[in-house]
Amino acid sequence: SGHPTNVILLVADATGTLPLVSKLNREQVIYHFVAGFTSKMAGTEVGVTEPQMVFSACYGEPFLMWHPLKYATMLADKLQKHNADAWLLNTGWIGDSGKRCPIKYTRALIDGIHAGTLKNAPTGTDKVFG
Repeated sequence: SGHPTNVILLVADATGTLPLVSKLNREQVIYHFVAGFTSKMAGTEVGVTEPQMVFSACYGEPFLMWHPLKYATMLADKLQKHNADAWLLNTGWIGDSGKRCPIKYTRALIDGIHAGTLKNAPTGTDKVFG
């Protein structure tokens, strides 16, 4: 049909607050897309020596012509129309370990999302994020 079955929002949470992977409902995908939370990491941008938390609406705020909520609602509508799932994938710190998620785990999570094995995996509701 030419439409994705999964949309993955990549974040790099240097605080260790976000779980490694979350399946998002409509309200959550709108919230996370509008917030555009991530972290600038040392070695990824000139002058960044320590992780810096940043927010950029829709992960591209300087380039938005409309209000971020319009883009987020359009995304949520497209996900619903095409029966696609939304995921938040954290490539940043694992809890309070001070260590970044190894790329092999990130790749395995992406593979699991695309293969459909995570779609029906047992889940729990996060006390903070729902």
